[in-house]
Amino acid sequence: MGMTQTASRLIAKHGQAATLLRAGPGGEDPFGAPIPGEDVEYDCTILTATYAIELKLLAGGFLDVDDQRVFVSVDGLAITPETSDRIEIDGTEYAIGRVSPLAPAGDVLFYELQVRDVL
Repeated sequence: MGMTQTASRLIAKHGQAATLLRAGPGGEDPFGAPIPGEDVEYDCTILTATYAIELKLLAGGFLDVDDQRVFVSVDGLAITPETSDRIEIDGTEYAIGRVSPLAPAGDVLFYELQVRDVL
């Protein structure tokens, strides 16, 4: 079993279902300002974790106290997560602040997201 399959299997075993939300094609208002389109939903499997000891990042303003770490399996994932996307976990919508693919040999094993509640 390859590393990608192992990562996907562990995320599936210990994780949960979630939905990536990406704004669909929109239009423009009469003044030329963009109007976002309806969200397109993409199912994914995730594993959530909190940031435990990254105090330097908190002090430096890179992390907020309630930020979460989300590991997204590549198994069945139809899109590459982007910071302009959002993710819905257990009915709560989160903004994606950072996307980091783990790709040691050029093949993405999973994506690590830094997410923050949009409220």
